[in-house]
Amino acid sequence: MKTLLLLILVAILIGLTLPQNYSITKSIRVNASISTVKSLVSDFGLWHTWSPWGKVDPSITFSLGEPSTGIGAHQSWQSDWGYGEMTITSLSQNKMVFNSLFKNEHIIEGEITFTQVEGMVNVTCNINGQTNTPLISGYLSIFNEYILNNTISLGLNNLQTVAQLRDQKTQLDQNDSQISTSEN
Repeated sequence: MKTLLLLILVAILIGLTLPQNYSITKSIRVNASISTVKSLVSDFGLWHTWSPWGKVDPSITFSLGEPSTGIGAHQSWQSDWGYGEMTITSLSQNKMVFNSLFKNEHIIEGEITFTQVEGMVNVTCNINGQTNTPLISGYLSIFNEYILNNTISLGLNNLQTVAQLRDQKTQLDQNDSQISTSEN
């Protein structure tokens, strides 16, 4: 019994010394236009086409706020793991900034940047989070960093596929339109 109490005490003390903050940065190159990538990222109504959260947590359900696109866009979610919300706080030609709150205690600030590089778009997602749960925040930070690291990679891969397919479809539609116009 004393050993178990000692182990619990040691685990708590280690947890108190672990950092409560974490940071993740992931990038991917997308063969699509910045406008295509930006439209997919800055419109919560389109997130279902590329966001990995439905696969990671099948119990998740999203609710879109008004507006659902651009600055002030808002979405919330509920799942077996908890609830949260996300708001776009800034949007420019090359960057979207957002804030998320999970269970009213876990704060995430993030940005997604879009940079033209050699005819492709370099998409970078940077997330900074902080856990505030007493006694276990350090452990939660490690867990959240691990989950988000993998989920963001999956999301960027999905975004790459969807954006490239959308750009190809747009180009095909434009070519078809030009061909039919020239035939008349």
